[in-house]
Amino acid sequence: MSTAVQGTRVAAAARVAPQPERHAPARRPSLEVVAPRARRARRRSLATVLAGLVVSSSLLLVVIGHAELAQGQVRLAGVQAEITSARLLHQREVLALANLENPTRILRVAEGALHMVSPTQVHQLTPVPLGTALPPPHVAPAGVSSAAPASPGG
Repeated sequence: MSTAVQGTRVAAAARVAPQPERHAPARRPSLEVVAPRARRARRRSLATVLAGLVVSSSLLLVVIGHAELAQGQVRLAGVQAEITSARLLHQREVLALANLENPTRILRVAEGALHMVSPTQVHQLTPVPLGTALPPPHVAPAGVSSAAPASPGG
């Protein structure tokens, strides 16, 4: 190359690109076109979000299950307390019934409050055979007695 051409190029380069000053800021990197995010990266982030969602929802379900279990235990304890009180009441009533059925108490009430007395003589009834039919009873019309009419002089 000739020196004239070389000089022209140097002069043109000096006009186009000024010399950097000493206090100039650092040069920025050149911009370049970036490829869009890969599908794998999107799938990874989606998988991470889904995994977190599954874990948090399962923990929430566990907490709800424990709450239901605790409520069931409270209801069960209440029912057991009611059963216990009902059993105690039943035992008291069975004991009271046994005291009411006591023959000595019945005899005391009959003689004291009802003024009943023990019979002096006991009559045994004759047994009736169940295989034979009994004759029909004699029934008189109302107002007429089967006894003899009373005499007027009495």
